[in-house]
Amino acid sequence: MTQGADDRSRAFPVPVPDADTQPFWDGCRGGELRIQRCASCGTWLWQPRPVCSSCQTPGPVWTAVSGDGFVASWTVMRPPTLPAFADRVPYVLLLVELDVGVRLIGYLVDGDGRWLRSDGAAEGVEIGRRVALRFHDQAGTPLPCWTLV
Repeated sequence: MTQGADDRSRAFPVPVPDADTQPFWDGCRGGELRIQRCASCGTWLWQPRPVCSSCQTPGPVWTAVSGDGFVASWTVMRPPTLPAFADRVPYVLLLVELDVGVRLIGYLVDGDGRWLRSDGAAEGVEIGRRVALRFHDQAGTPLPCWTLV
């Protein structure tokens, strides 16, 4: 393997925005979590889409939310993993149900948004535990992540 190929294999994966997700990533860059909401029936939508999955009204509205919620499920990531994460395992991956009712996946981070190398035991991760939104910079892309409260 050449040095360049090794560098690429150790690069963190980052999302590639498209027409449906660009407003979400723009919000993250501004420190704001945006979720789509149907202007007709009020349904909160996740994943981003061009029409409401409930009433099929086009043009859901991007709406800033607090990002507060609770742990719906979680797991500990251990080796083997992508090379970029090799020095960071173990770490906790959370499935968070936001107070508006949609579920997103993100890392467990500390109160300042720094990555936690942990199996979750010391932090007391458990289903139902309240979490607060933070943003963690991954290769220049702010990702929504959560800290326990």
